[in-house]
Amino acid sequence: MRGVSLDEIAAATRISTRFLDALEKEQWERLPGGAFNRGFIRSIARFLGIDEDALVAEYAYERKDAAPADGPPAHSQQIPRNWRPILIAMVVIVAIAAGGAFVYHKYGSRIAAGIHARFSASAVEASH
Repeated sequence: MRGVSLDEIAAATRISTRFLDALEKEQWERLPGGAFNRGFIRSIARFLGIDEDALVAEYAYERKDAAPADGPPAHSQQIPRNWRPILIAMVVIVAIAAGGAFVYHKYGSRIAAGIHARFSASAVEASH
């Protein structure tokens, strides 16, 4: 790196010498990944007086050949859906509907007769 030792760069940029060594040897798997790598490159470029954007672009170009550690995943993974609350809600709805049907079948005629008797009694009182 332009005749500057890794220890000098590490002291000036506060980047560990093991990361600087990995960058120098293009051993991308030894780096933390993501924005850290680009930040390291920018700090080093700033210290050395090199164009930061050009060095980051070169890094990105080199990384295309390596495994995508800091890019988006190659395929999106779907989060498994938890069906338990939906199933419980459906069972509760079916139970309420079945209970309502049972009550209507068992007591529907009695309820209807009681309602009919009330209305007919109030109609008779209203006519007198």
